[in-house]
Amino acid sequence: MASLLPKDGILLDISNQAPSPSKDFHQFEILKNDLVIWRTWRITLRNDYKRLSPGEVKESHEDFTYDEKMQFDVKRVFGEHILEYALSLCHGNLDYIVRMPKPLLIYLASHLDLHSVARLSQTNKLMYEICNMEALWEQIYATHCDTVTDEMRSLAHDVGWKKMFFTNKLQLQVQLRRHQQRMTSPDSGNTSNNNSSTFITER
Repeated sequence: MASLLPKDGILLDISNQAPSPSKDFHQFEILKNDLVIWRTWRITLRNDYKRLSPGEVKESHEDFTYDEKMQFDVKRVFGEHILEYALSLCHGNLDYIVRMPKPLLIYLASHLDLHSVARLSQTNKLMYEICNMEALWEQIYATHCDTVTDEMRSLAHDVGWKKMFFTNKLQLQVQLRRHQQRMTSPDSGNTSNNNSSTFITER
């Protein structure tokens, strides 16, 4: 896990513009050396903008866990999941999973059975995203299907790998024939439905 350790002592470094109607820009950092930093760049159309220097607040990990104002700002700008993650970091809980590259997470999830994939998707928002990614369902489809033809890939591009996986063989053959007809007929428009069904429910 050494490659997943924080680099340069930075546990979290995120920046974003505040939600409308504010135009301010914010940066939020949590450092390994017991330091939390909140920076703000005021965006204004006033003529005295040159006098508005960037604001900065620094405090310890422990102080942040009691600082309701900064917690409110973090939640407002970056969302509740970032606030929860930041509080967990400040309590000494370093989550290696969120630091893993998504392709690696997809590869690991592709080795699970379908029931485990469904349960994994309910653990947090990151796992929900991973378990519903087309790249994962393409691997799952390839694992459970003897042959993946070019026609199948073309259809999956339109309807999605997950929807194809949960389509029975007879219905899939019908969809493949219709898809081939649309692809070969110059007069037919693309009427495929891009909204794939979702069997996993986010908690």
